Amino acid sequence: MHGRLKRCFLIVFLAGLLWLQPNQPIFSAYEDLDTRPPNVIVFLSDDQGWGDFGFQGNDNFRTPNLDLLAQTGAVCSRFYVCPVCAPTRAEFLTGRYHPRGSVMGVTQGEERLDLDELTLADRLRQHGYRTGIFGKWHNGSQFPYHPNGRGFEEFYGFCSGHWGDYFSPPLEHNGQKVRGNGFVTDDFTDHAIAFMESHHREPFFCFVAYNTPHSPMQVPGSFMDKVNDRTLTKFYEPRSNEREDAGMTRAVIAMVENIDWNVGRILESLKRLKIDQETIVIYFNDNGPNSFRWNGGMKGKKGSVDEGGVRTPLIVNWPGHIPAGSVVHQLAGAIDLTPTICDLSQIPIDRNPTKPLDGISLAEQLLHPSLGLVDRSLFSEWSGLVAMRQGKYLLDAQGDLFDLLEDPGQNRPITQREPELVNQMKSSVGTWRNEVLLSAESRRPFLIGHPDRSIAELPAQDGKCQGPFVRRSDTAPNCSYFTRIRSPEDVLEWDVEALQPGRYRIVVNYTAPQEAVGASLGIAFGDREISGVIPSAFTCVPRGEENDRYPRKSESFLKDFGSFELGSLDLQPNRSSFKVRLKNGLPGDSFIEIQGIEVRLEK
Repeated sequence: MHGRLKRCFLIVFLAGLLWLQPNQPIFSAYEDLDTRPPNVIVFLSDDQGWGDFGFQGNDNFRTPNLDLLAQTGAVCSRFYVCPVCAPTRAEFLTGRYHPRGSVMGVTQGEERLDLDELTLADRLRQHGYRTGIFGKWHNGSQFPYHPNGRGFEEFYGFCSGHWGDYFSPPLEHNGQKVRGNGFVTDDFTDHAIAFMESHHREPFFCFVAYNTPHSPMQVPGSFMDKVNDRTLTKFYEPRSNEREDAGMTRAVIAMVENIDWNVGRILESLKRLKIDQETIVIYFNDNGPNSFRWNGGMKGKKGSVDEGGVRTPLIVNWPGHIPAGSVVHQLAGAIDLTPTICDLSQIPIDRNPTKPLDGISLAEQLLHPSLGLVDRSLFSEWSGLVAMRQGKYLLDAQGDLFDLLEDPGQNRPITQREPELVNQMKSSVGTWRNEVLLSAESRRPFLIGHPDRSIAELPAQDGKCQGPFVRRSDTAPNCSYFTRIRSPEDVLEWDVEALQPGRYRIVVNYTAPQEAVGASLGIAFGDREISGVIPSAFTCVPRGEENDRYPRKSESFLKDFGSFELGSLDLQPNRSSFKVRLKNGLPGDSFIEIQGIEVRLEK
């Protein structure tokens, strides 16, 4: 009797809250209520192209689970993301163009999302959702740029762009360093399923951010074996000197088919937990393909604002709500996902005039695909190049106009035929540049000493180096390290802000030969400086190449690093540079390497 009275009191209490605040949904005690908002699962793949699916007509790929997801749900046929990954993630999470949140690159801090931006995870969590992300974050490493500071209760994955080895790499779990377990895509899926199992009785937002088929091209052998002897029938249609590499394409196929298998594992878990009818499932890619391969004849690939660089299918599946097999032709983009998901979940969005959403809700068109199209424009930007899509038209970054319905491959410009439209769109691009592109903050310090996270990492990818010998381990800095540090003129530097006064312990992650033992290393922050000696040798053979299915071009191999505590600095809240250098040169050709420094606020 006591339990029944307790439940009745809870229901009456919740009803009173809902009556007092009719515009603020409160979701709790779901087992005692008849309805609950839908779960949301979002899959985001990395460097997968528009054509890398069976349902897109490419029979090079065997993607039965993604094909079924599309066949039993809706596909948005004109959906656009950004030319590279971090900006797309920012647009998806905020509903705003990426420059508004100062996400202008993929490394050295340019991938960080401004802290005054509200994320989709923030919005859903405010309304009772459990939130988790599994995989690649890529919108900031130091707390509170970290996913645990952006609305996600649970994080298992990595914050940078990619790793040099996808088999059991260094990862983190809610800020704690861990070692991955097997192939990353399988591992992320395992943790996503565990999250769903823990929270299947309450609404959850599960963001499954796969980092494949981004290079390095690695996948378990069983998937590669299925592709090695497969007859390929779809090929890239070259323009000028562009060529497809069959070895790269086969590696991509194997990696995408591994993704498909893992998507199937999650869909089976939804059925096993009996929540498949209560779950919205969304799948899209973060940019165009990372190589020239069949892409429907579209121009460009990753890094381009042309069709091939930014167009991706969007799959939205919600059994019993979204008609199976429907196609939505609305011009849409990543900026539309936050308002769409909130609308489908019946979560109101506060229209903040200082932080306007650029996206629109696609909910009505997903639920009722026969509705007419909304007249709107979309802008794509990368490295200062801007393209504009308006209705069926594209004004490319060079100022040429194309009718994408008649000419999706951008082969026949109609610039001379439509001078008024060209001028109007050029004017709109100019306005967008002034109001959106120029709004990005160009320089923001890396934060240390946050009250909610005492340890901050300053990895090489966030720093700069100068000197006669020092260099990055490779041109792609997402998992790189500084190498060939051998003279006092070799300087590493990070732009840093200490948020609170205190004693900060400095830990160096390094490799060093025996000849460097006892060498003095100094770190300065403004007018404060400490130095210490390298206590012991630490060497490591790079790994990752043994798992490559296709030779890499610009990714560092993965290395393990030793660590030692250099000393402590007493700091006041201040912005300055951490500068790291040897006090004396090393003998002969010997050198040290630094993966980064950890700054630990003593409490």
